[in-house]
Amino acid sequence: MSMVRYLILRTLIFVGCLAATWLLGMRDREEQLLAVVIAAVASLVISAFVLKPFRQQASADIAERVDRRGERRRDREGGTDEAAEDAEIRRPATRTDDAGSDSDFR
Repeated sequence: MSMVRYLILRTLIFVGCLAATWLLGMRDREEQLLAVVIAAVASLVISAFVLKPFRQQASADIAERVDRRGERRRDREGGTDEAAEDAEIRRPATRTDDAGSDSDFR
């Protein structure tokens, strides 16, 4: 949720910068690309300072989610190995047939 909030705030800053360039007179078709570039650079600089706490929170949330996913994967894989080992230990010893082999094919 914090990543969505950060994205929305960053988009609003860009739209605000684009509106400011339009209000400053960059309305002609030839100046539109320049207006977008100026708005992008300005919003980048503003976002770097103003949105720092939101960016850090989003980063912390993502890191926490990745850690939890890794723990679940380790638990799932570790639990499976342990269960297989326990089942192997509990399994009764196989009897050998008359030929002396312990093959399952009889």
